[in-house]
Amino acid sequence: MADYDDKTQAPYSQKWWVQLLDEVEKEMDKKWRDSGDRIVARYLDDRSGDQVTMAISENAARYNIFWANVQIMKSALYATPPKPGVTRQNGDSKDDVARTAALMLERMLTIDVNKDTSEMHAAFKHGVEDRLIPGMGQVWLRYDVETAVREVQPATSETYDPMTGMITPAQPAISKEVIVKESAPCDYVHWRDFLWSPARTWEEVWWVARRVWMKKKAFITRFGQEKYDELKGNYETDRKKGLGNDLPKGFAKGRVEVFECWCEDTNKAYFINRHCDNVLEEVDDPLKLDDFFPCPKPLFATHTTSNLYPRADFTMCQDQYMELDILNDRITTLTRALRVVGVYDKQQAELSKLLTGPEFAMVPVDNWSMLAEKGGLKNSVDWFPVEQVAAVLEKLMVQRQAVIGQIYELTSISDIMRGASNARETAKAQTLKAQYSSVRLQLTQQDVARWVTHAMRIKSEIIGRHFQPSTIIAQSQIEMTDSAKYAQAAVELIKNFDAAEYRIEVGEETLSIADYTAEREQRTEYLTAVGQFLSQAGQIVQGNADAMPFLLKMVQWVTASFRSSSDIETVLDEAIAQASQPKPQQDPAAAEMAKEQARAAGQAQLEQTKSQFTMQLEGAKSQAQAQLVDVQEQNKMAIVQMQTESAERIAAMNNEAKMMVEQLKAELTQGINDAKLSSEQGKQQMTLMLERMRTVQDALMKGRDHQNSMELAEFDAANQPESEESEEPEEKGPDKDAMLIEVLGKLADSIGKPRTKRVKSRDAAGNIMEVEES
Repeated sequence: MADYDDKTQAPYSQKWWVQLLDEVEKEMDKKWRDSGDRIVARYLDDRSGDQVTMAISENAARYNIFWANVQIMKSALYATPPKPGVTRQNGDSKDDVARTAALMLERMLTIDVNKDTSEMHAAFKHGVEDRLIPGMGQVWLRYDVETAVREVQPATSETYDPMTGMITPAQPAISKEVIVKESAPCDYVHWRDFLWSPARTWEEVWWVARRVWMKKKAFITRFGQEKYDELKGNYETDRKKGLGNDLPKGFAKGRVEVFECWCEDTNKAYFINRHCDNVLEEVDDPLKLDDFFPCPKPLFATHTTSNLYPRADFTMCQDQYMELDILNDRITTLTRALRVVGVYDKQQAELSKLLTGPEFAMVPVDNWSMLAEKGGLKNSVDWFPVEQVAAVLEKLMVQRQAVIGQIYELTSISDIMRGASNARETAKAQTLKAQYSSVRLQLTQQDVARWVTHAMRIKSEIIGRHFQPSTIIAQSQIEMTDSAKYAQAAVELIKNFDAAEYRIEVGEETLSIADYTAEREQRTEYLTAVGQFLSQAGQIVQGNADAMPFLLKMVQWVTASFRSSSDIETVLDEAIAQASQPKPQQDPAAAEMAKEQARAAGQAQLEQTKSQFTMQLEGAKSQAQAQLVDVQEQNKMAIVQMQTESAERIAAMNNEAKMMVEQLKAELTQGINDAKLSSEQGKQQMTLMLERMRTVQDALMKGRDHQNSMELAEFDAANQPESEESEEPEEKGPDKDAMLIEVLGKLADSIGKPRTKRVKSRDAAGNIMEVEES
């Protein structure tokens, strides 16, 4: 390693820096970068320069699970652009200036990260990928400004004042170089282009450097044509020696290699080219940052406090990756060998068609008897023993799965992260598995979050120390918000970054896969909580209006802890200020007059309410009466219809009765005729027939009278108003149809049943006895 106290070279001179950079690069190649090149080739499956898995041939079938694991880790560590989070250091609700300053910085950082052509997002993405493959990722912040010459005072011509007689000479126009554009770009630094002083921990690093491949035009603009001519010829020599072969073909054409070295011991930045005699440029503390370095601590892979050079994750399980490739190559070879092949008797050439012929086809044999004597097809064909190959292949596949499990354990990639969970597991079991299986992954996520946060803090410090106030206001668009009145004070706080760091905290909120409903649910929860609080607080305000400022301050205290609440806090401030204003004292006479006016207004409102209630009551009565009339009309129509139906039924009954009388008359006539044959018997039968006719007529008359009486009762009940006090159910009269059926039934029984009577007579002995006669 180089001796930094080498007496032959002046410290921090051109040759001193070139010698130092060369020795550091050699050490990095030996300890880390050469293996990084091989790992990158393995990730890309570039077998031309791959030296990691030399145990198998270049044409071997590999199982590139390393590529799959890197893709999973990338999505877990940096899935979306970071969401900057700038807040007040202590969350003080009264510190509106710090709140506005935090809002302005957050807006500026968000614009740079979320725009489509965001260099910062691309730099973070490339840095995370470098961390996962070769083992180190880095970004570099700088201040970029564009200026232009603008006329600040126009030219004036010679003028003559006739009142004083004085001549004002002509004045030329005054121009000034002004800033027209400011930015703080975040550049990606390739893992081979970042260098640092040998150290055990990052806190011991005292210089950092990055290699920049500047285009010819940019180099000449920055350092001059003379410097370019000085180093031009030496690049041809480097190409002939093979230097720069690690670059893409043709990349270095038209570009110049420049090392930008920042030395903390001298607080200077040195711009070095290997082929110049002197330093290209030497600048005193260009950015004036608190930590001096314009870059965060690199995103290192595995390293210890013995040496700061990282070891890639692939190196930690390269034996398992190599074993997996060997197993997969053997499985592929045996799979090719696993086929149906065999040998057959050459004299039976037709047997070759058994496998090449069509399906379900019979193969003819010329000499079947000879084939049968040899034992048939079994003794004429012998197949390749695929059972042994299949058994070995099955064991190899089991072993391959075991090696994959080892790799998952070493790289902390669990089945829940790969979406290979068990369908029978409960949601709680899967949640616990996800939590405990990603403990090691969370450490890496925290490293990425710290790296991104550090870069954003450097960017914020560049904005505060170098941006013009007008640029900060224009880029943050704070004038479009309710916090515009605090804009000037907030800009002053941002410009005084030494004081701002105690009142503003810069960080990031999320880097993993975004939850698009999280913020909406958070706002809904907040509105629900505030709504419940206000509904309960309304009762307190009605009893004591002076409690309003206190209640609003409680809402503001809760609001200050929510993200994206800066604008609403300004509205709450105005509401609190308005509610806290003392009420003006009134004159007692005016107060008494106001009370009388209020009392009179209340009485008038009461009378108006009574009048409205009376009108509503009268309207309800009129509506009820109209409904009652409608009900009575409907009842009358129902009674008329019922009477019509009754008349029709009575007419039908009369017709039936007439038919029965006619039938009885016919029977009576027949009886009279029969009586002529037997007068005594005929008289008795005639008497019975007359009795039956009287019975039928009486029954019909009773049925008709009962029907009329029931209809009159129903009519009276329908026209009678309902009693509000009566709660007994209305008794229903007898069913008219049932009654008619009963009468007719009795009549039928009387007609069909024979009549008997008891008469006195003497027997053969002369005794008196009673007998029944029909």
